[in-house]
Amino acid sequence: MTITSSRTADTSRPAASPVAAPGSAAGRSPHAGLRSYLAHLMTFRWRAAAVLCVFVLANALLAVVPIFVGRFVAALAAVPVDTGAAYQAAALLICCGIGHDLSWRSGELLWVRLILARGYDYENLVFDKVITQPYPYFVGAFTGKISSYVGTLGREYREFLSAVYWEFCEQLVRVPALAVIMFTVNVPTGCAFTVSLLMMLALGRLTISRVAAEERNTADTASDLDGRIIDVIANFVAVKSFGREGAESARVRAERRGVLRAATGSYRWNIVYFASMSLVVRYLVGPGTILLNLHLFLAGDLTLAQLTTFLAALAVFSDYIWNTVWLVSQLNLRFARVEEAYHYLFGGRDIVREDRHQQPTAHGRPAALERPDVHGASQLHRAPQLPGPVGYTRSLGIHDLRFAYPDEPGRPVLDGITLEIARNEKVGIVGQSGSGKSTLLKLLLGYYPLPAGTLALDGTPIDDRQLAGLISYVPQDVTLFHRSIRDNIVYGSAAGVTDEQVITAARRAHAHEFVSRTGQGYDTLVGERGIRLSTGQRQRIALARAFLGDAPILILDEATSALDSESERLVQDALEDLWATRTVIAIAHRLSTLLTMDRIVVLDGGRIAEQGTHEALLELGGRYDRLWRRQSGGFVAVD
Repeated sequence: MTITSSRTADTSRPAASPVAAPGSAAGRSPHAGLRSYLAHLMTFRWRAAAVLCVFVLANALLAVVPIFVGRFVAALAAVPVDTGAAYQAAALLICCGIGHDLSWRSGELLWVRLILARGYDYENLVFDKVITQPYPYFVGAFTGKISSYVGTLGREYREFLSAVYWEFCEQLVRVPALAVIMFTVNVPTGCAFTVSLLMMLALGRLTISRVAAEERNTADTASDLDGRIIDVIANFVAVKSFGREGAESARVRAERRGVLRAATGSYRWNIVYFASMSLVVRYLVGPGTILLNLHLFLAGDLTLAQLTTFLAALAVFSDYIWNTVWLVSQLNLRFARVEEAYHYLFGGRDIVREDRHQQPTAHGRPAALERPDVHGASQLHRAPQLPGPVGYTRSLGIHDLRFAYPDEPGRPVLDGITLEIARNEKVGIVGQSGSGKSTLLKLLLGYYPLPAGTLALDGTPIDDRQLAGLISYVPQDVTLFHRSIRDNIVYGSAAGVTDEQVITAARRAHAHEFVSRTGQGYDTLVGERGIRLSTGQRQRIALARAFLGDAPILILDEATSALDSESERLVQDALEDLWATRTVIAIAHRLSTLLTMDRIVVLDGGRIAEQGTHEALLELGGRYDRLWRRQSGGFVAVD
């Protein structure tokens, strides 16, 4: 049976949510982003509620001010002036102001102490969930778009937490309180304000959904453009080499026009939303209640204190309600962006719940990713300690490996690969382009899941991700991090690596000499993707990294094919030193680099066509012999 990247094919692993590629329509769940935010908020709900209570108190102390303003005016309007009531009302107004400030400042301090860090915790969670996705997740996706959306989710969550306390709490306390105060003036006024709020809610629901849809479209097109720009800048060498600056600028301008069209639609529906709110506030409730209360006052049915309370509440309401309208608009725009970003990255998955249910190990990784006991500590296959790198028991077995890529499940790339590789054996993999060499390496490195029983150490089944933990990988095109040379060499090694160990590894990889000539030695930054170093220098950094690790299996993917003669000689010397006590699986088009291999495996059409030593395969006179004869300058002539 041909397998794809679906985790359901791997019965040896615990059940997990299916992983869809970014942007997949699978798993679409409305409001998944909002639910994720609320789920994370619930992880610190008690401290969140405690801080919220302080802010509620602060806002309530301001919400009741119109009542005391009315009492203050009533005391002054009395004949004679009610001095005691006036001083009492003035004292209450002063206490409200001071109490508001003290509780507000206390809320701010508590927010910084108890809430602020949680916003960054969520962004860490988002990054963790993205970076731990399997290899297929990133294939065909815009890494720039993924990066943009990771930042969007984290930034919007922090702004959401901030808005809950500084903005939403204020509106949720003060606006209803003002409606209640209107009822204390007279019932018709209270009813008018309540009806106006309900009308605004109804009109808002009719228009804000369209605003949100337009904003989601804007977020999608803008993130596509972000991804495009990052892609162009990351490949600036190709842009410069082919003189494509003008063409890339034109392409970005064309895509930006699409962003402009989407943004225009969003702004237009925002105008409709605000106009509908203005219709209720400016043209209906404001004029209507003013005329009503003026009529009641002139008719003697309303006191001066009640009229003053009404006017103070109306003035405050006019300010607060527009803040509320604005906040609702921004909340919908914000969550439109959040939903688009969350769906693109995670579909309908609940990453907060997944994180709570995940059982970490002492090393902070899921148990399934832990490195296996390569000494055979299962008590069944114990092997003696090997010199040099840590070794696995005796052999690596690959049994009936069949694989097709997820986007073409009907076209097998590997069809029935079976190999037994002894400890410390050196195996070369050759074949024409498309024969399955690179795919085989991807599977050994754990990029795609394999069914249980496909891989085995000394006959004991092993998970492909566990096997990946036993491998040092030196690719053809080494990409380094924009960090120091030291950081790149120790990448993937255990903590506590000393400078002496780094230098020793660099010497063995023939890298120490050129590193010493750089401006800051091992602290020199290599530039994005290692652009400041030559191809040969990057290759030797990768070899130094492999020397520093203790992985018993070394995988080489045409490690010398892109090097000049001098770099190739140095790298080849380092490789021979590196693989002396390791099992080696090497891909090469330059067949001369495989002459010292214990065995050469020839792939053809996803199957093993031939295998044996270099001399034996030449005597066989088959596919390998034809590849060897068609070489020119050490390279395979590819059909």
